[in-house]
Amino acid sequence: MPLESIIQEIYQKGEEQVKKLMEEAEKESEQIIAEAKAEAEEILRKAREEAEKESERLRKQEVSSVNLEMKRLLLNKQKELLETVFELTKQKIKEMDSGEKKKLLEALLKKNAESGMIVYSNKDDEAVVKEVIKNLGKDLKYGGNINCLGGVVLESPDGEVRLNLTFDELLAQLYEQKMSEVSKILFG
Repeated sequence: MPLESIIQEIYQKGEEQVKKLMEEAEKESEQIIAEAKAEAEEILRKAREEAEKESERLRKQEVSSVNLEMKRLLLNKQKELLETVFELTKQKIKEMDSGEKKKLLEALLKKNAESGMIVYSNKDDEAVVKEVIKNLGKDLKYGGNINCLGGVVLESPDGEVRLNLTFDELLAQLYEQKMSEVSKILFG
């Protein structure tokens, strides 16, 4: 299974999870945005009353300042929401079914591992990875544990080539690629 297929499979599962999270996040974002708008409208109303008492120059300056503050508050809430979605996705990966995780590990190793490579995984997946290595018959060696959500790191025997196929890395790449798309879906 090509790496693209694995990434696509992870991407599709991620999209499904993101879609579910988006629905939840959309409801929460509507509430957050409504609160932010209400707060911003209150700030704006007060600023307008004060600005009308002062000169036109001061009024324009205050309105501009309030608008910037509203945008900053809204952007901060949006950023918080996106980070929450990312963390929820990571949690879903942590809770992934062991059978599904085994399939993904097998696919990653079949596609990317070459004879003689050293394979690293997290402690929780060690037994599964060792079993997959044994069944592949590619003369792979288990190199130990790394700190990650799941997936594997493959290293050539001389240490010159290192492939990071951890779920952390794959999710980070997907997150970077899809950040603008997710933002558009959530915030229009």
